Amino acid sequence: MVGVAYENSREWLRRFQWGRGLRAALAVGSALLVCHLLHKPLAAGALGAFNPLLVDNGGPYKTRLTTMSIALLGGSFAFILGSIVPSALIVVILVTMLVCFATTFARVLSQPVASASVLIIVSYFAGLGGVRHTLPAALQAVELLLLGGLWAILLSLVFWPLDPFRPARLAVSTCYSSLAELTEALAVHVDDTDQERAAHLAHEGRRRHRVQVEAAHAALASTSARAPSRTSRARNLTVLLETSDMLLARNIRLTELAELPSGAAKAEAHARIKAIAIWLAATERVIEEALLHKPYDEGASFAPDGSQRLQFITRHRPAFANRNTTLPDPLLEHLLAEERDALLEVEIAFDAVRGIWTGSQAPQSLIEQSESAKSLKRTLGWSPSWLHFGWTEAVHANWTLNSVMLRHALRLMVVGAVNVVVMRLIHVNHGFWLPMTSIILMQPYSAGTARKSVQRVTGSVAGGIFAAVLAAIVPDVPVMIVVLTLLSALTLATFAVDYAIYCFFLTPTFVLLSLPYPHDWHYAGIRIGTTLAGALIAVTAMRLLWPERAEVELGRLLRRGAGADAAYIRAMLRFWESAPANRRAGERDILAPARRACGLASNDVEEAVDRIMQEPHFRIRISKFGEPVISTEEALTEQALTFATYLRRLTQSVTTLAFVGQNTPVPHERLEHLAMRLDRISGEPSPAPISQHQFGTVASGLEANIADEQIGRIDRQTVVLERVSAALAPISHSPETTR
Repeated sequence: MVGVAYENSREWLRRFQWGRGLRAALAVGSALLVCHLLHKPLAAGALGAFNPLLVDNGGPYKTRLTTMSIALLGGSFAFILGSIVPSALIVVILVTMLVCFATTFARVLSQPVASASVLIIVSYFAGLGGVRHTLPAALQAVELLLLGGLWAILLSLVFWPLDPFRPARLAVSTCYSSLAELTEALAVHVDDTDQERAAHLAHEGRRRHRVQVEAAHAALASTSARAPSRTSRARNLTVLLETSDMLLARNIRLTELAELPSGAAKAEAHARIKAIAIWLAATERVIEEALLHKPYDEGASFAPDGSQRLQFITRHRPAFANRNTTLPDPLLEHLLAEERDALLEVEIAFDAVRGIWTGSQAPQSLIEQSESAKSLKRTLGWSPSWLHFGWTEAVHANWTLNSVMLRHALRLMVVGAVNVVVMRLIHVNHGFWLPMTSIILMQPYSAGTARKSVQRVTGSVAGGIFAAVLAAIVPDVPVMIVVLTLLSALTLATFAVDYAIYCFFLTPTFVLLSLPYPHDWHYAGIRIGTTLAGALIAVTAMRLLWPERAEVELGRLLRRGAGADAAYIRAMLRFWESAPANRRAGERDILAPARRACGLASNDVEEAVDRIMQEPHFRIRISKFGEPVISTEEALTEQALTFATYLRRLTQSVTTLAFVGQNTPVPHERLEHLAMRLDRISGEPSPAPISQHQFGTVASGLEANIADEQIGRIDRQTVVLERVSAALAPISHSPETTR
């Protein structure tokens, strides 16, 4: 029994992010020491160093810098605004409502804004609830905040960069290594006379690859990070895992095709398969290396005009069109289809590799970079505004009460106003802990708010008692600096691991930083009381203001997203039917509403997955054979992240096809079939197919080719959604999904 408890304790401690904690200790401890030596207030400099570290989750430097800068600059501006707001109650209420609504709704714009929004609102309430409400005092505090924040950013980006996704990235790299070994073996053994030996080696290689894929899924599912479904790295790692699974299936089919021909056709078929395998293995090695080590060019060679893309995709593209052969037509068509599909999958993988190291989203298709696209736009005489998804599109898609984020912004606006009134009524120093608690606890979904409230109240009450003990026994400022440094380390080490424990260490950190005078242990009681009141306000608001119950349950959101894309495909077909003179009106009246519905559904799915992945209770259990075992919660998280990623990509693919296909003969029946498959995922009956329409003439061979590729993308993305939907079906309606 003692041994089991010891092992459980070791596993629990291993989950802590010790590197992140030690970095926070260095940043906060040095800021405290400098402030003490310069006889400056300790709190502002320490908080300035502390806050940017909360939103730093590793990844591309540009994304990290943007996120930390938004948190620092936005928080500083909000602190000044809160400090100088006129004292008239009605003015304070109006300004608070505006800050809460605008900052929360801005989360739809980008992941950096989403990560920093809560800290910005908390900074506003810190200024509003402070003792000194003058501009000089606010500027003095902000000066220390900025200096501490700049030091934390420099430490994070230059001296001590951390990457929480590194284990998952290396695990995915291992998948591509084993995949390349399989493909190389196919090239070597395609002519092997000992087919039994070759089959045995292939079987063992596939078994090892599947084990590594499961380990990579587990590593990605268990990565503790703030809102990882909104990070480019998590999305692209998910895409690479799915692509490796597709490439494995491609390897199996090529192996089977090699066994079919006989006689004179056998040698030619084997030569073609060997050429495909050699090319494909080389691309898989390139992907493996790019995941294993950061490319010197940060993935630029994987861009549409990069050297890797030119070598492995652009130059290889004409190869599958070569029909100078004596092979039977069915076998030739199968080989050409496998080669074409492998080309599309490699292109997707290259986009994902580039996205991992640059933080950029993958281009929607080659149509956006091709000269033929420019020529086609000139021929049409208009340029569709819907090819690119910008911030205006995000605002339009979410500016409706059907949007979870708009409702959440309105809810926070009301909660902020209520907190202001309560702060005025209770008349306690540092009453900002009341709104801070409410804002931090508020989630778009009631189940998340209730659960997080229990965890925060439990952790904060225990932490408040601990803070009272520390306040009573800490003798002087130097010892206080040491204690705060240790608390900062433990706070950040547990931030993405266990929310209750994180609150336990966070409470004494802030209590000791804001003590009115030494040894004021009664001050911790105020922290406990305001925490309880703030939690009560947050839970009450979630129960009364747009309570999110069954309609925002994860499984239902996933089905709604699939249904929105099915409707988008049918809207695209109706758009193609419109007369050329009415294309602009068709874009506005047919395509735009359907596209925005897809964007709204994708946003809500991502928000739901964000909430799941922020809950730090996912664990990896290790079996006695050393293989990872994924729990039900981990499987749900990883599959839901996959669904959210591919749902967004499917919308982008349909958007591009809507432009390309209008002047290209595209098979209507195939697209209707894809829409019906999405209907089955959504659980809705398929509407009657629309009438067959007439397509225009082919603009050029390249447009036809790109349209066919886009349909292929949509088909593969639908396959992934179908597989993930089947995996989520047993649990998507269970209480575990929304508890």
